[in-house]
Amino acid sequence: MSDRETIDSTMATVAEKIKHQTSTISWLEKAREKAEDRGDKDAVVLYKIRIGECYDKITELRKGKHMSEYEEDTPSYESATYTKREDGLFLDGDVVEEDTTEKKIEPIIDDSVIGKLKASVEIPEEFKFKDNMTFYTMLRNIFRNKYILITGPSGCGKSSLGKILADITNKPFHQFNFGDSMNPAAKLLGDTKYNQEDGTWFKPSRFVSALQDKAGSFIMLDEVTRDRTGDLSNILMPVLDGQRYLALDESDDADIVQLNTNVFFFATANIGREYLGAAHDLDRAWKDRFTGGIYELDYLPQNKEQELIEIRVPHVSEDDARRITEFAKKIRDLYKAEELNVAVSTRMCIAVAELVVDGMTLLEALKHTVLPFYPITAGDDTDRVKVIQAIQSMGD
Repeated sequence: MSDRETIDSTMATVAEKIKHQTSTISWLEKAREKAEDRGDKDAVVLYKIRIGECYDKITELRKGKHMSEYEEDTPSYESATYTKREDGLFLDGDVVEEDTTEKKIEPIIDDSVIGKLKASVEIPEEFKFKDNMTFYTMLRNIFRNKYILITGPSGCGKSSLGKILADITNKPFHQFNFGDSMNPAAKLLGDTKYNQEDGTWFKPSRFVSALQDKAGSFIMLDEVTRDRTGDLSNILMPVLDGQRYLALDESDDADIVQLNTNVFFFATANIGREYLGAAHDLDRAWKDRFTGGIYELDYLPQNKEQELIEIRVPHVSEDDARRITEFAKKIRDLYKAEELNVAVSTRMCIAVAELVVDGMTLLEALKHTVLPFYPITAGDDTDRVKVIQAIQSMGD
């Protein structure tokens, strides 16, 4: 077969596939309109998925390696049906009328919870994790009311992730940080107050109000491993398990606060040698309460972290964002090798980028942001010297 005949044959096959996808789109559009008329929102979403897949397939076909000579607006291949001659050749003139008979093609629909979420919710730009499925499984867990626990180093985006998920799911967001409290009982339950008019009275906490919010709160329990009193886990165990209640004190006749049916818990924990009170793993009883899974997040891969910096700090140059992430990787590699006690967080990288945009040189911004985390302790400046050398290696 000649080159011309091979090209014609291949292009005819591609044209037939495009025509098939176009016919499928036409049928799906009609089905979608009918679903809209009867108010079936789930079906509408799923038809849209399938339509999008068909368009993607057409684009893929047009960009195929055999389509280099194919023009989108060339009707001879897109609207033609090719037939084989007795001599086995496909020639330009061997075209018959197109078969316009509409064929009913059953759409392939993913009607699972995660499939519907993928169809209706786009991944936000600031969500930069290794695997996009992480995002959709988290949304699924919120939909199913399966609590989530996120572990990972400080500044890797755990708290920011909670706020993103709350916004997407349109839940009232309530954040409670336990790294700044020596009295978690007061933060969770409330406190006793006194004034001359009313005498002694009990004021319920903001946490109590969040549990009873009729809209179904998104409650973030931040830095749960920072509690050093032991009160936090004792109070929250009946809240997080099947009992779903909060006792306002330990007496037998204590007032009980019942949780709203749709309240959701999202907890974060810093685990590592550099975190006070968090050098060891979480208690097994804690883990069992988070039936939606325990997600171990790490710092982003360098390219993803660079993208995130460019999103959060729009005016930073691509080169500066790249150099900042290169520096962060150097420090994290030293930390993993246990040559440093503290790593550089994504939060610190963003702070450096903001200083560079505002006029500092990269080296000045790195020194200003990073060095305070590596103080000279008891005359030992080993860590600080290593970090200074890493900063200097970045050049001017």
